[in-house]
Amino acid sequence: MSTTFDLSAHITPETAELKPSLIRAFNQEISSIPGILKLTLGEPDFDTPQSIRDAATASLKAGHTHYGPSAGTPALRAAISAFLLRRRGLSYPADDIVVSEGAGEALSAVLTAFLGAGGFMLYPSPAFYIYRSLALLNGSTPVALDTSDTNYVLAPATLRAALEKLDGAPAVLVLNSPNNPTGTALTAEQLQALAEVIRDYNVLVVSDDVYADLCFDAPFHSIAEYLPDRTIIVDSTSKSFAMTGWRIGYFTGPHDMVAAAAKVHQVHVVSPATFSMDAATVAYESCDADIDAMAAEYRRRRDYFGAAMRNLGYETTNPAGAFYLYVRIPDDFVGTAMEYARAMAREAKVACVPGDAFEEITGPDASPSPSRHVRFSYAADMETLHEAVRRLEEWRKPLSETSAQ
Repeated sequence: MSTTFDLSAHITPETAELKPSLIRAFNQEISSIPGILKLTLGEPDFDTPQSIRDAATASLKAGHTHYGPSAGTPALRAAISAFLLRRRGLSYPADDIVVSEGAGEALSAVLTAFLGAGGFMLYPSPAFYIYRSLALLNGSTPVALDTSDTNYVLAPATLRAALEKLDGAPAVLVLNSPNNPTGTALTAEQLQALAEVIRDYNVLVVSDDVYADLCFDAPFHSIAEYLPDRTIIVDSTSKSFAMTGWRIGYFTGPHDMVAAAAKVHQVHVVSPATFSMDAATVAYESCDADIDAMAAEYRRRRDYFGAAMRNLGYETTNPAGAFYLYVRIPDDFVGTAMEYARAMAREAKVACVPGDAFEEITGPDASPSPSRHVRFSYAADMETLHEAVRRLEEWRKPLSETSAQ
């Protein structure tokens, strides 16, 4: 007797609920438009610094093509430890640092270790989609904390109210500062205020610090400075060193927390690529000047692009870090952010990402409430940004004339 194969019966409910990355999907959708300028993906436009590439070449020539230690090479872990102390004033021994395949795998290992069925994961919204996805995959409830009315800064009162509703249940809070997509960077005072709230509850904190080296107006601060006993840090080489394709990240924190997440990491991957780890060692040891040069250029682009977009009549954030501009679509546009982004791509040939990729779709009586924002990445050279502004100015003219009639 044969049984009919039913694939749906094999797909877990958690997987079924997941949605593909809207960022990637929209980028693919508009890629075929001739002459399109894509300000979509969050990827540095700089090449990886030459000294890092040379280190990889030397590693390959030396035959470093075999398995490395699961937690990372001792040299890389020591280099990250020294980097954190030198650049951020954070002291973590090399033995409490685990090297991962990018920040994505680090987040997956950490959240899998500390989330489970019936658990809760809180995070400020708008946010990178992966947080919600990882909560769902682990059978936990994602709780988006709206920051739209507080200039995209998580208010202590909002956090406390959400934690009170959990009635003592353990929870994980994910903080991403500087933030993707808004560029908001939490100040020392804001982090201290959040820490005072967190101390009153059974909350573990995951600090996503991938944009920590791209702060423009003030020094970077981490929640780990104020809650070192319950914060685990996730970071990577991708944004700081323009190494997105190398897939090297790490996590660190209190010994017992790192040890728990390290067991999950070991299940996820045997080890990161050895030659990539050798290259990253050079990055953390001797490429501070490259970081600072790229950060200065991002700041120059932010100053130009933000001012130019506001001159075109857009309401925007004033990002303090990362390389994104979060823009409200005009109030007189009848339609969603997705429709606005599609129209911009087709007609102006400038591509951004609809805000639905970052915002929870909730509203009165749980009805859909599509985003009214789009995200631009200014990880593009100045010539591209100038041309994007010129095209948007030409595109906005007929729209303004139509709305005025």
